Amino acid sequence: MTRKKFIEEYTRFIKLAEKLAFKVHEQGTSWLDSVTEDIDDELFKEGLRLVVDEVEPRFIDEIMSNRIMHEKDKFVRLFKTIQKRAVLGIQAGENVRVLMSVLNSLAGLSQKEEWKIKELLLEN
Repeated sequence: MTRKKFIEEYTRFIKLAEKLAFKVHEQGTSWLDSVTEDIDDELFKEGLRLVVDEVEPRFIDEIMSNRIMHEKDKFVRLFKTIQKRAVLGIQAGENVRVLMSVLNSLAGLSQKEEWKIKELLLEN
């Protein structure tokens, strides 16, 4: 994966993660069961299913980390690490804005890239 592709995928993902985090904050984790089938990324989908199944965070972390460590591409590993952090943050009921800031900090975005993504999030 190129950096450009990573930024595109990350931008798409962060909008989805924010939407899911807000909904879970309002309606609880059981709500996720109704939307996981529509999620394209298998690792993120698997993580959310584990949340719905009320699996302990340490097991979710271990399962997702094991899958990530087999990825050879650094941008794919980074993207999946961000997805894992999103799953764990959603499960923990973290403040959505704080979670988004943590995810952005993991992505290693330039200030310009981060502001562009924040503007996109504010539009929704």
